[in-house]
Amino acid sequence: MLLAITGAAGFVGRAVVRHIEAQQPGVDLLLADRELAGFDAHETLEGDLSDPAIIAALTAPRIDAVLHLAALPGGATEREPATSRAINLGVPLALIEAMRGRRLVIAGSIAVFGGALPDQMDDATVPTPASVYGTHKRMVELAFADAVRRGAVSGLALRLPGIVARPAAAGGFGSAFLSDIFHSALAGTPLRVPVAADATSWLMSVRCCATNLIVAALGERTAQDAVTLPALRVTIGDLVAELARHGDVSGIRFEEIPATRAMFGSYPDLATPRADTLGFRHDVSLAELVEAVLADL
Repeated sequence: MLLAITGAAGFVGRAVVRHIEAQQPGVDLLLADRELAGFDAHETLEGDLSDPAIIAALTAPRIDAVLHLAALPGGATEREPATSRAINLGVPLALIEAMRGRRLVIAGSIAVFGGALPDQMDDATVPTPASVYGTHKRMVELAFADAVRRGAVSGLALRLPGIVARPAAAGGFGSAFLSDIFHSALAGTPLRVPVAADATSWLMSVRCCATNLIVAALGERTAQDAVTLPALRVTIGDLVAELARHGDVSGIRFEEIPATRAMFGSYPDLATPRADTLGFRHDVSLAELVEAVLADL
């Protein structure tokens, strides 16, 4: 099998490659990104994904499936909506139309739900995006669903929760503080957290995320509607308390910014029966999530 992965040099992409190398050595990879280094064991494709020649190479007849991870981060999209339209909308639309019935897995986002959320969320919750990033992700979901209906593509569009822990001070991510908490605890450095201790987020370790994406990419299930992945609902205060068992959190201070709380710290209980049936999993417990994240830092 030949699997193409876009955004392979990114945080999640590198985790997926590592896990495939360790768990699925029989899978051949074509890795695509603007710049690629350290992937000598695999075929690579460097360039701008908005280039039609790159799309053609990623969807050539020899490609069995595509895992699309590349995206412009949410924070950056508000400053650069035109760039978001090209990368977060134009590229996945081009991939969808070029697959000719083959398997495509698209990494989407819970940003499609916006900031005003109900008290309980499940598979019936209607997306109401409230950002450029969320709107473009929702538009891709609709296009993917229509392509599945037409038989133009098979596979899944997945809504990812907050994935931790990204590299320290990850640029362009409004939710970067969720990862910075881990780095601060390990290094014992000061950190101002822009939400209160009782703020709640949906989190998943990058290790668990990679496992779920591989299940999707190498599996056979197809769903017309986007699938919200299971996640742990975590209060930020509980996260800091758990990290105190592994590091120094004395420098962490909560200084809430209401807009940040609304976007990244007000997530309700979540039920994901569709994802559960499809074999997707969360990190089981906060303790296990923290241990998984720290093991990869």
